[in-house]
Amino acid sequence: MTNETHKQVSEKLVRDHLCHVTENETAWVFLQEPGFIGFGVVKKAKICWPPYLDLDRQPDWERVSDLRLFGEKGEWHVWQDWERKHQCRLLEFNENGEWSIWLGWKGKNQCCPQKSGKQIDILPEHHFLWGTKKIESDKPPWVKLTEDRGTEIWLPLQGQVRESKKDGDLPLRLEIKQVIDYDPEFHLAGIVDAALVALVTAKSDRPLLPNYPPPRL
Repeated sequence: MTNETHKQVSEKLVRDHLCHVTENETAWVFLQEPGFIGFGVVKKAKICWPPYLDLDRQPDWERVSDLRLFGEKGEWHVWQDWERKHQCRLLEFNENGEWSIWLGWKGKNQCCPQKSGKQIDILPEHHFLWGTKKIESDKPPWVKLTEDRGTEIWLPLQGQVRESKKDGDLPLRLEIKQVIDYDPEFHLAGIVDAALVALVTAKSDRPLLPNYPPPRL
């Protein structure tokens, strides 16, 4: 893993990586920092956060412990190491399913990826999200998915998801692509990386896209 660090993690830096993870105008971001854990929507001009947050509030970028910007092309991942310095990598998938891993802040400006491989190296998986009981939609286009024990997730998906009745869409799932690679030193193959690439419903693998900008009335 590269030791190269970047001390100015910012909203602009996240927005600048939008084109690396999607061909669409928006992409999902999952953020963890001391005051907030949840999803936002990245656009070229801004990042939209859930409505319960102060509109003027920005994440404490220096204290972000984990950030995943993701779309159909791959994932840009930022995390804090043990010395509380930020590291990053870009995991991309091309139209043929082949993958490339770019380590460090230079990203694709480097002469070549750190690792690359073919579609047969990719192991797909789905992880279920919290939010199976009820959908509240009084702050369009955001909906709040809740659990019996109080867990909440906010997502801008009004009109795209239905409650889990007979034909409901909940629980939502995160689509993950895991990369398998061979370690020549230990002569073993294993999972070397994993990327979030989509948010889907319980019954369909079609990616859900954020409802942004808000629909006109």
